[in-house]
Amino acid sequence: MADHLQEEEQIDAIKQWWQENKVSVIGAIVLTLGGSFGWSQYQDYTSATAIAAADTYDEILLERASGESADQLAMLADTIRDENGSIAFAEFAALQVAAAAAEEGDFEQAQIELEKVMAGVEVDSTLGQLAQLRLAKVKAALGQEEAAIAILELGSDSFPVSYAQVLGDIHLAAGREAAALEAYQTAKAASLMLGGQSGLIDLKVSSLSLRTEQPVSEDAPQ
Repeated sequence: MADHLQEEEQIDAIKQWWQENKVSVIGAIVLTLGGSFGWSQYQDYTSATAIAAADTYDEILLERASGESADQLAMLADTIRDENGSIAFAEFAALQVAAAAAEEGDFEQAQIELEKVMAGVEVDSTLGQLAQLRLAKVKAALGQEEAAIAILELGSDSFPVSYAQVLGDIHLAAGREAAALEAYQTAKAASLMLGGQSGLIDLKVSSLSLRTEQPVSEDAPQ
């Protein structure tokens, strides 16, 4: 999956891939996430356990698409974690529950679910970096600005554009326009380097450059 895809594009790609590869999904997740857990753990799965976890995760996707509540999704996610013992599916399920909770405005529950994800994956894995990005957004929504910034300033190999852009949004909301501009310039440079489009980021950079009387830069500050 290309690194330059934005966060939501990556999630949409994961969902589409899931629908096309349900049978072999566990092995594919092990390869894709690159180290969230190892082959020795994968070999411990029985076929029945794998199928049960896959079926439950599929149900979570369907229930979320139909508008089911985060609480209901959490019950299904707990089934994967408690009964099937599938780490990968449990973390993906928690990610879905967190997204649903955030959409409902229940950021406390979203934070709990994202912390479950972080407890089960390597921090620098693709899934770990995605969970951290979403956790930063949730913490910002809960007023935990310093904690959110600390996460985002770690940077990300998988989501460099999104990390920088969200950091800029937090600074801008707090009135720190110079810091926001620097973050947006970093996001723009990362997007250009990865061959992506940066239209919205360009608008933010241009607007803040005028307001802070700084020239628009094609590259992020060193």
